[in-house]
Amino acid sequence: MSNKILIVEDSLLQRQILIKWLTKHSYTCIIANDAQEAREIIAKESIEVVLLDWELPDGSGIDLIKEILSSSPTGWLPIIMVTSHSEPEKIKEAIEAGATDFIRKPAEEIELLARIYSALRIKFLQDQLRDTAIRDPLTGLYNRRYMEERVDQEFQRCKRHSHPLSIAMIDIDFFKSVNDTYGHDVGDVVLKLLANELKTRLRKSDILSRFGGEEFVIVFPETANIDAKHVLDKIREAITQIPIHSDDQKEFHISFSGGVTGGDLEHVAHPSELLKIADKNLYEAKHQGRNRVILS
Repeated sequence: MSNKILIVEDSLLQRQILIKWLTKHSYTCIIANDAQEAREIIAKESIEVVLLDWELPDGSGIDLIKEILSSSPTGWLPIIMVTSHSEPEKIKEAIEAGATDFIRKPAEEIELLARIYSALRIKFLQDQLRDTAIRDPLTGLYNRRYMEERVDQEFQRCKRHSHPLSIAMIDIDFFKSVNDTYGHDVGDVVLKLLANELKTRLRKSDILSRFGGEEFVIVFPETANIDAKHVLDKIREAITQIPIHSDDQKEFHISFSGGVTGGDLEHVAHPSELLKIADKNLYEAKHQGRNRVILS
């Protein structure tokens, strides 16, 4: 798969030049004429590098840098300013705002390609380091710290665009008994099995984490709460049918309980409210007998 380069440039001539150079070297070019188009593209595309003009029809490229970095799921994205400005003060301003690099117009093809290659190398190393820091080592899912960041990001994004957002918290039923009866190695097998089933059955846009112990949190962007509950119920029913074997080949089955909340965010002030309600619903599901999902 080729790297996606977002070109934020309102000049047709400049766009055509950049597209010609980049496509020749197998990059995929995505075009934004202004800041608003750039925001929309970044929200839905996996962009590797941004080539950003300083002056845009609907705002400043400098302001857009700050927006891109604050809304990026990783907190960082290579941004190369391509501009006619040549003053040292402008270069300093761009770098301080978060730009990775700075190229003066008219850009040279070889120089631009070298800067993009360098930005991609930095991004690859950054992604490797970050992935280690945000993953649960047993299941490979996101950890609690990262999930709390993503909950906040998705909450702000969905609230800004008046989109629904649902959150679920699930917990494996009688997990302590699994560890006590079959041992912690089998308990780890159970955790990995549930993690894999959730990853397989959820959408790519859903965000899944191991929140701690046998507890998992799922964020369903742009999803009504009743739809999130329906998805969880289907997964819950499927999980109960999967046979698990202990070291001495004894067969057993697991289930989970869940709490779902969210939907319309109009009257929700802070994302922590959603986590608290999902947690409350989870414990209500436990109280009602387990192996069920409660929505409120």
